[in-house]
Amino acid sequence: MFTSSERYDFKDEEVSYIIKTKDDVNEKLASMILEDFVPVLTYVYKSQAFKELEASVHQMIEGFLRRKFKEAESTFNKDDIRHFADHLILARMEAEEEEGKDALAGLDEDHLIQTLADIFSAGTDTSRFTLQYALLYMVAFPDIQEKVQEEIDNVVGKDRLPGVADRPNLSYTEAVLHESMRLASINPTGLFHQASCDSEVSGYRIPKGTNIAINFWALHHDPSAWDDVDRFIPERYLGEDGKLGPKPKNWLPFSAGTRACLGEFVAKPELHLIFASLMQRYKWKMETGICPDITPVGTFMLLTCKPQKVIVEKRV
Repeated sequence: MFTSSERYDFKDEEVSYIIKTKDDVNEKLASMILEDFVPVLTYVYKSQAFKELEASVHQMIEGFLRRKFKEAESTFNKDDIRHFADHLILARMEAEEEEGKDALAGLDEDHLIQTLADIFSAGTDTSRFTLQYALLYMVAFPDIQEKVQEEIDNVVGKDRLPGVADRPNLSYTEAVLHESMRLASINPTGLFHQASCDSEVSGYRIPKGTNIAINFWALHHDPSAWDDVDRFIPERYLGEDGKLGPKPKNWLPFSAGTRACLGEFVAKPELHLIFASLMQRYKWKMETGICPDITPVGTFMLLTCKPQKVIVEKRV
């Protein structure tokens, strides 16, 4: 994790607590809280939904992240940097040594913990829901699942798990993940940003301070940019040699520009490693006569798939 070097079992109480707390926050965000549209209400009269969201966020930050940060502080050793929290603590220490206490205005404890919260929120749900959708697509399209498993068997075999070094030779598997991210678009508008100065884009005037969001769902489902836009076609990302081709300009699950997702170059190999391992070891399907429901649910902020029972069989 980004605050510790520990390993966790799947049934670990702390892992269960983290997932439950995150799901509570996501559920409340999906309820379209009135304060999102009338922010002044947070200073006048908070709705019950907003109070519940505040409580869930407080529980996540104070009940987990601040405690973990305190543990990192108590065991910090600048000669043994273990994780992201240590890097933040070191940055604060170096800033104080070089510029004095005046340099700590943006590096106080609350600021560092909020930075951890941003990384935590961005790095858990996106990967989790992307994997859920990728697996659901494999259930929905068993012929594609078979192609993935055939590629993994040919490149990796069955005597060891896939490794990061195998990724360049598992292009079809990677293309399946790319198509999963396009079709699902779990973060349909990305994070909102704010114009730092007066601007103009395609004739539209954007005053300084305007909130801006990119409609990634529209980019990923634009029929003028994608052939058979609603079909799951991994081959669209592959060249004639079967290797990954250039990234399509309308494929932006990690956003673009200077504010693109910092975790892209960690998330992509991580997702590939986990997905390839799950495909290598197990076959995924539904009960006979039942079709998976790939219809997304959620809001413009976050989309997930509906809960449904999937049969997982160990491959021989």
